[in-house]
Amino acid sequence: MEIVNAISKVRFASTAPQHVHLARGDSFRVDLLCMEAGQKSLPAAGPCAYYVVAGSAMLTASEPHPLPAGQLAQLAPGETHTIANASQNRLICLVIRAAE
Repeated sequence: MEIVNAISKVRFASTAPQHVHLARGDSFRVDLLCMEAGQKSLPAAGPCAYYVVAGSAMLTASEPHPLPAGQLAQLAPGETHTIANASQNRLICLVIRAAE
């Protein structure tokens, strides 16, 4: 068993969203995605899930979906999407993906 203090790993940069590795298993990996206001991810494809820890996100797959804190979105395999910070506050998301 491994225990990680995820909050202590949060980091932000004005230049780009920050991806912070937290854990990896045989079939999954877990990261934090930390964004300043106005930042957006590059396009990615599922399967994956985003859990909004703090802030508010806009997840765009076939159409935009607002994700306030406490919401979880799951994307199917091959589902292309972007995620953006939808507020003037910082955004922290937990990202769970299939291991590469």
